[in-house]
Amino acid sequence: MAGISQARMAKLFYRLANSYSAGIDLLSIFQGEAKYGGATYRSQMGQVARGLSIGQTLSDSMRATNGYFPGLAVAIVEAGERGGRLEQSFQRLSHHYEELVKFRNRFLLSIAWPLFELVMAIVVIGLLILILGWITDMNQMEPFHWFGVNSWRPWQDFLMYVFLVLLFFGGMTTLVIGTLRGWFGKWPMDIALRIPLIGKTIESLALSRFAWTLSVAENAGMSAPDALQLAFESTQNHYYERYMEHCVGRVQANQQFFPVLNETGAFPPDFLLYVENGETAGQLAETMDRTAREMRDRAENNLKLISTIGFVMALLLVATLIGFTVITLYQRLYIDRFREFSNF
Repeated sequence: MAGISQARMAKLFYRLANSYSAGIDLLSIFQGEAKYGGATYRSQMGQVARGLSIGQTLSDSMRATNGYFPGLAVAIVEAGERGGRLEQSFQRLSHHYEELVKFRNRFLLSIAWPLFELVMAIVVIGLLILILGWITDMNQMEPFHWFGVNSWRPWQDFLMYVFLVLLFFGGMTTLVIGTLRGWFGKWPMDIALRIPLIGKTIESLALSRFAWTLSVAENAGMSAPDALQLAFESTQNHYYERYMEHCVGRVQANQQFFPVLNETGAFPPDFLLYVENGETAGQLAETMDRTAREMRDRAENNLKLISTIGFVMALLLVATLIGFTVITLYQRLYIDRFREFSNF
């Protein structure tokens, strides 16, 4: 079953914050939510309402939906219930998911044109194979052998090209999804983090989620081990999650985040400095909240730069293909013909 979308999460927690602060009980709120939206949404809200009606806490009722609500949201709600700060938890979750939606939309907008150019480049290459094949057939010339097989006709080259394009994008999709879900172990993420610019972007996104979650968990009154475990899980990055068990165990004995995170060697010095300053000043939640915004801004700036590089590369690729086509056609149709005529 697919989980609730980030956009719907933002709106739901916004309504929860407003209604709960106005004095409306949670059961009435979720009974109202169960009357609107799609069938799946109504069903899940109804299940939460039924849980509340039999005396379950909101976090337990959300957890009983079997993954419809993300673990981060459930944990923050549970922390708010324990600390008597449920309204603040709703507000923070609403703001968090609203920011995620805005960030996602800006990211998609920034890569829309480079992706369009990439698609156009792929189409141009395919048309190039077909058109040059058609021209050579019409003029009874030796066809281009794009893949080095002299016995192939142009349409066979084209089919091979389509197969290779599908194989490439299918392989890339499998690699990305498999890396995020840990299908291939930790080595793909280790390699990705070492790639210039891309690695820093992945790092900034993960640390932004880590810092924000740690900030909210601290504000919600969660224990240090629980807060740290939730922060590691929120990174959605196996490179950092590998240190979770060790760090949580160390924090249970030490209660200080900085020395525990520092000894892993996985966190950059500036991030560790923010953690140390926040703990020293007794304002870890506020410091981590600012750090989360800074890391998100870094990631967004890097994504803009990646988008610009992609735009230039796609533009150069298309221009190169067009130039190659023009030069090749000119040579085949005019220069070669002129030479043949001169030989007579």
